[in-house]
Amino acid sequence: MTADPVADPPKPPEHNRTDVDFRKPMPRPKVRGIVIDFHCHLLAHRHASAWFESARHYGIDCFLTMTPLEEAMGIQRDYPGKVNFIVVPKWDLSTTTLAQWLDDWRRRLDMFYNLGSRMVKFHMAPGTIHRRGLKLDAPELEPFFEAVIERKMAVMTHVGDPETWYTGKYADAATYGTREEHYAMWTGVMRRYPHIPWVGAHMGGNPENIPRLQSLLDEFPNLSLDCSATRWMVREISARRDEAREFFIKNAERIMWGSDQVSGDDRGFDFLSSRWWAHRKLMETAAIVPTPIFDPDLPEDKQPMLRGLALPDELLQKLYHDNAIKFLARIGATFDAWG
Repeated sequence: MTADPVADPPKPPEHNRTDVDFRKPMPRPKVRGIVIDFHCHLLAHRHASAWFESARHYGIDCFLTMTPLEEAMGIQRDYPGKVNFIVVPKWDLSTTTLAQWLDDWRRRLDMFYNLGSRMVKFHMAPGTIHRRGLKLDAPELEPFFEAVIERKMAVMTHVGDPETWYTGKYADAATYGTREEHYAMWTGVMRRYPHIPWVGAHMGGNPENIPRLQSLLDEFPNLSLDCSATRWMVREISARRDEAREFFIKNAERIMWGSDQVSGDDRGFDFLSSRWWAHRKLMETAAIVPTPIFDPDLPEDKQPMLRGLALPDELLQKLYHDNAIKFLARIGATFDAWG
């Protein structure tokens, strides 16, 4: 009788390939006041229970979230003082013309504003530009910038994407454009509206090129950056750890921490915790460890190491709290006043 072959061991989940115990206690960040995640996506009220349980465990108190308008009021009602909504459109374009979609987005801007929103997000990644046929400098968006100025709001932009994408899925420059074209578009609009408070999401969309980021901050005094996007930041900041650490220290007043956490029906405590665990290890510690989160942009045998920046406590205070509070104060928003 032939013995059954030994079954392969189960594959670890992609959010925990190194078997981290995400429920192990972790001290709160060394921050006076609330810890603010400046860039995330709490997409539905039904996701909020697991979201806030995981956030409490990792010492994260309040969120600037890109939540669909249809879900915003329920979250604001049941989690008062925890959320500040960033104005976003309805993402689906399949049942509307571009003109109809823009008209709906413009109405949503007013409705979000009535809920307390004071920042508008323009998603201008190469794939999004191609899909919508709409660039940041398009005439159709001028009414949005006029509304931002009239209401004394801020703007967040997603421009650029990982360099691995530019050499992979965006390699067809005739279809997607080049990074240089995308940044010329962005800087042209910032020069047109020099007084708008601006946030460049995901380290300005180019953590692979820290000199570019420095030149943007030097030219645009109203520009700040957020350092959101877990896999991307872990991979690229770790790859140039010393240069990135110097950049954070030099620009201590201009960077807000964010996770780019995205909720989902299948994303419970461990999945959500994996993102906040990785961000805190990256910012606060000198850890050199394999990242627990599988990075699909790299081969299985070339997964990145997480190399912590071990930022000074006084910088963490600014990154997690002070810079966000000051930025929000400029546009008439706050978390403290909401309890």
